[in-house]
Amino acid sequence: MSEIRTATLDDVPSVVDTMATALANEAMLRWSYPEDDFEGRIHRHFSYYDRELTRRGWVRIIDGGAGAAVWIPHDMREEDAAIGAAPPGGEESILGSRADRHASFWTWVEEHRPETPHEHLSHIGVAPNKQGTGLGSALMRDGLERADEARIPVWLETSKARNAALYERFGFEVVADEDAPEGGPHIWFMLRPPA
Repeated sequence: MSEIRTATLDDVPSVVDTMATALANEAMLRWSYPEDDFEGRIHRHFSYYDRELTRRGWVRIIDGGAGAAVWIPHDMREEDAAIGAAPPGGEESILGSRADRHASFWTWVEEHRPETPHEHLSHIGVAPNKQGTGLGSALMRDGLERADEARIPVWLETSKARNAALYERFGFEVVADEDAPEGGPHIWFMLRPPA
């Protein structure tokens, strides 16, 4: 198994490609980004957002970026929120006609997060040609071990029942599962106490 390490800015192109392809069918993204040029829009989103997270040291990678996980530290929630989905002036290119839907959906998601300190597994992805090889599990164990050492719980949300079942095997518990407002996707909100 390849070494897991913190991503550098040189790794951003492979992280972006991995996330944009691995998460392309994620209902949360399909709901909140316009369908016209969807792939281009989420690629531009990850190019901005994951670059900003990489600058902060919050992205862990394996196999040269074929697998990546974004772990928002427990004390960086406000800083993460301030980054946003698009750079100033880039909202039209990324969010287009769904800017309001995007804002209301992600505000609703955020309202479910606990107020108590927690690490946030923002997103995790493995390149399609590497899925099923253990890269995602290795990235999960890496982040969870670090959270356990710090005695911090971990939070995540997913729009796939299959993923919720997988996360339960890592010790996560569903604390809520609801349909998003206005016909949005069903979301599982999950918390894992420190082991």
